[in-house]
Amino acid sequence: MRKLWFGKWIECPWCGENTAPEFLGEFLLDRIPGGAVLEISGLGFYSARLNGVRVGDALLQPAFSNYTKSVYYNRYPVSALLKEGRNILEVTVGNGWFHEPGEDSFDFEHASWKMRPVLLCQLLTKEKVLLASGKDWKCRGSRWVFNSLRLGVSYDASREEEEYLPAVIAKGPGGQLKEQTIPPIRIEEYLQPKRVLGRVYDFGKNMAGDVRITVSGEKGSKLAVIYGERLNEDGKIDQRWIKRHPEIPRIQVDEYTLSGAGPEVFQSDFTYKGFRYAEVRGECRIENVTARSFHTYVKERGGFQCSDSRVNRIMEAVRNSTLSNLHHTITDCPHREKNGWLGDAHASCEQALLQFDMEKIYRHYLDAVADCQWPSGQLPCIAPTSVYGYNFQSGPTWDGALFRIPWALYVYTGKTGWLKRWYPAMKKYMDYLPWICDEKGICESGLGDFLPMEGVPVCPDGMMLTGHLKEIQQLMSQISCALGKYREAEIYKEQAESARKALRREYGVRQDRNISYLASALHFDLAGSKAEAKRWAAELAALLGENQYRAGTGIFSSVYMLEELTRYGYFSEALRTALQPECPGWVYMTEQGGATLWEHWDGKRGSLNHHMRSGIAKWFYQALAGISLEGVQPGFRHLVLKPNFTEEIEWVTVWLESPKGRIEICRQGDEYRLKLPEGIGATVLIGRQCYEAEGECRFRNNL
Repeated sequence: MRKLWFGKWIECPWCGENTAPEFLGEFLLDRIPGGAVLEISGLGFYSARLNGVRVGDALLQPAFSNYTKSVYYNRYPVSALLKEGRNILEVTVGNGWFHEPGEDSFDFEHASWKMRPVLLCQLLTKEKVLLASGKDWKCRGSRWVFNSLRLGVSYDASREEEEYLPAVIAKGPGGQLKEQTIPPIRIEEYLQPKRVLGRVYDFGKNMAGDVRITVSGEKGSKLAVIYGERLNEDGKIDQRWIKRHPEIPRIQVDEYTLSGAGPEVFQSDFTYKGFRYAEVRGECRIENVTARSFHTYVKERGGFQCSDSRVNRIMEAVRNSTLSNLHHTITDCPHREKNGWLGDAHASCEQALLQFDMEKIYRHYLDAVADCQWPSGQLPCIAPTSVYGYNFQSGPTWDGALFRIPWALYVYTGKTGWLKRWYPAMKKYMDYLPWICDEKGICESGLGDFLPMEGVPVCPDGMMLTGHLKEIQQLMSQISCALGKYREAEIYKEQAESARKALRREYGVRQDRNISYLASALHFDLAGSKAEAKRWAAELAALLGENQYRAGTGIFSSVYMLEELTRYGYFSEALRTALQPECPGWVYMTEQGGATLWEHWDGKRGSLNHHMRSGIAKWFYQALAGISLEGVQPGFRHLVLKPNFTEEIEWVTVWLESPKGRIEICRQGDEYRLKLPEGIGATVLIGRQCYEAEGECRFRNNL
């Protein structure tokens, strides 16, 4: 049954095109009621004040969605903010993703949902509606004279406040209203500058958020805050690479016009930036500049530490890049695009689940993916989206998010509801797959082993795409089986085997074998025999050695390489590659400062805050501590643990909050200690020995 709404969508046609409208509703109270709740959705983002006090501490609400399919609202208990007599609710609504103001390389200015910012709200108790948005509300243009999620905001504190005029009933975006369940965006920490270079403030690490600045000056004085993650040769902000897609004169720039009334504090309400540096320009006295780092609130539920500082720095960079890209959706980068790329989301899924409480975030994200699916079954490469993404960039490598993430959620929690929720969307996609394969069963529609180091050869796109197609079919068979749909499971299993045979015929025997090819061939099980697989693994290890353990392959094969080397007994070679100190390598990234992962291996272009290369973290968990979701029975009923021992890393400690309780693993020298909660058993494989474990156990590597 749909929720009853007493409020109406309203808009303010009287304010400028990109000025944030301000809405005002009033009501009288004889007494203060208990249990009063404000239910509100303001699109794109809203900021609400009840009797002059901000409602809640969340930023950039409500969560982004395909607004023609789903619209989210928030609920706040507000009895403590009410008073006897006249009560005033003021709501300012920014553009957000709902009303893209400028030219946009991802076509959001052409979104089907685009219209003026709109507001829907109601304030009520169990017995009575106290206030509901409608034509009795007033509205005006605010002092936010320009606002754009990517471009920045302009706030004019010197501007005379406009008179209120009647609000107008609006059509609304059309999507089903749903209560937001994804955690809100909240401030994680405040950071003071590590260095000040003139008027450039260096906060010491790359992050997502903005700055709060305190300034003084004469009325009408202007300042601009420019954000970036690089400096040019003269020490100023270099925005060339975050401007690369939207070819526009302004990106990540906030402007403020002073009122002249003493110290003034400015911070943005309707945008966030990706930055390490902030540069302040303008005629004013700067009294304080503080960075606010914020992202979707998420609890930590796992941790990894070891004796090797290089590994710890990589893990820190993985953490920072993951959190920097949680702003309702799971984005690629927090500055240039802010788009929810499907390939990035599933490439980092396992490490994110091992370290953070991600269930509600993934549910929200996958609902957006399903909302954006076409009737044919085709998926876009980003979600949410309206127009962009249904082109060459979508395909099995990216589309696999619809299958891989639900399966990972099922394995972690043991709940089949994750599979049931998106099974209809999965089936539609399976019916779509034959349309993008040729007569040989090969798919070449989409991105392959994405973004290798320039000049580094990778496997053919058709091999990577068809390999992912095969894995999607395998997953769909497992998903169908878990849901008791055994006939469908058998059909998808047969399809996967046909895809494997097509891959073997087309790509199984090649003379131009490279690191990406060999790692992918092993990962996709293309070898004709165990002996052939072992030869390929030996060839892969030898190729890496010849290349001084510099791989530089794409986002998929760089992880396959580590996993397959470890699987076939070349753990030392895998570790040398993972800890390669020179470019291309993860250690090289972390030693350049910024504490985040990069889009490109060399960091000379593109983003310096991308999480798509974070799959190395799951390999550290797997290879050094022995734990991976691959070895977990759904719901953590049983684990298979297979740690590797090395003198290069003296100790490793891992903790993980499973659905059944806390798991602790410690490897110290040749000793492997394990602490399991009640209800979880484990099979521990050390060398050629196999042990069964419960509770607290100790094992020793005797090799």
